[in-house]
Amino acid sequence: MNKGHSSRQAGFTLFETLLAMTIVSFVSVTSIYILFLSLNLRDLTLSTTKTQESIRVFERSFRKAVLGAQSISGDSDSIFLRSQNECWSFMYDSVNKNLKYTVNSQIGCTPDPNPVDLFFPDATKIESMSFLISDIASGGRMVKVNGSISVTLPFDKYQTSFSESYVNLID
Repeated sequence: MNKGHSSRQAGFTLFETLLAMTIVSFVSVTSIYILFLSLNLRDLTLSTTKTQESIRVFERSFRKAVLGAQSISGDSDSIFLRSQNECWSFMYDSVNKNLKYTVNSQIGCTPDPNPVDLFFPDATKIESMSFLISDIASGGRMVKVNGSISVTLPFDKYQTSFSESYVNLID
């Protein structure tokens, strides 16, 4: 028998149980948050890479079309370029927020006034795009393109802009 000593039963007190549950909950929430951040960073990195690559391909194609063009026409939303054996059409579609284009490789072609192929991926939205054609004193033309692109991710939004200008000396 216990004389003057109280016996304590084995087990946890309510405070110890609540403290353990709080610690487990905190660790779980922190782990999920870290997972969320890593997935968001992965999506942002992938989207940034795809968008920058799409812009690079567009700029290279547009540069090739402008520098080789014998005739250039268009307005602020579209541009049509014709060379000896290639015709390019670029048109900003403000409804779908993308750039439509057509390339036709044959002698004597004419640029398509209604291109249908989308240049950028569907997830990419071109918020604004404009073309500017101006004559220069040397007899050539300065062709400028400006654009602003955004990609909406599940938990973030990536935005960038671009601006390029090329001089076409062929008349």
